[in-house]
Amino acid sequence: MTLHLFYKEWLKTKWFVLASLVLGIGTILYAFIGLNSNIINAEGGSQYVFEWFTRGGRPHYGIFRNIPFIIALLVGVSQYLPEVLQKRIKLTLHLPLNEIVMLYTMVLYGFLVILGLMVIFMAVFFLIDLYFFPGEMHLMAIKAFIPWILGGFATYFFVAMIAMEPSWKFRFLYAVVVYYLLDIFLLGGDMSDLYPLLTVILVIASLGMIYTANRFKIGEN
Repeated sequence: MTLHLFYKEWLKTKWFVLASLVLGIGTILYAFIGLNSNIINAEGGSQYVFEWFTRGGRPHYGIFRNIPFIIALLVGVSQYLPEVLQKRIKLTLHLPLNEIVMLYTMVLYGFLVILGLMVIFMAVFFLIDLYFFPGEMHLMAIKAFIPWILGGFATYFFVAMIAMEPSWKFRFLYAVVVYYLLDIFLLGGDMSDLYPLLTVILVIASLGMIYTANRFKIGEN
């Protein structure tokens, strides 16, 4: 059953997943093309860029900041919007199977897709980055990437939660709250002290779908 549901979800989302792959890889390549241009054109070459990179300038990976959020939106909307608009999710919720298992099998598919994309992007980024910078400098990039990627997962969970909500009024209210919650993932700087808070937001996001899906099932307004 799990593989069958995964295949159904893949049929809905495959073009958006491929578009996400192109978007992520394209963004990374664009960042390094710009970095290489700076190295070639800057006075002092790589040493100049090294100092600019380490003294509060805009690092080349900053362009990737919003990509996890955009990809989560693409995957989540393509996965849940057809289900809700075409009322197909009602059939899923009334199948003689545990509805929570069914819903979270769908969530697991989206989570694994986004996780797979992030792994690919990070592998490509760090393989290319080794050409420009020593391994020690990668710690700075990792610290920046972690909250962005966690924010992408939170975005995906919140999309699922909002999509299942039957009331447009509550969808709007959820969206406003979610906007400010997701903004926390983009604060920048050393966010290690905020990881507990980010984890709490992730847990709330991942469990919120249970509440809104139940409202959708019984048709509350």
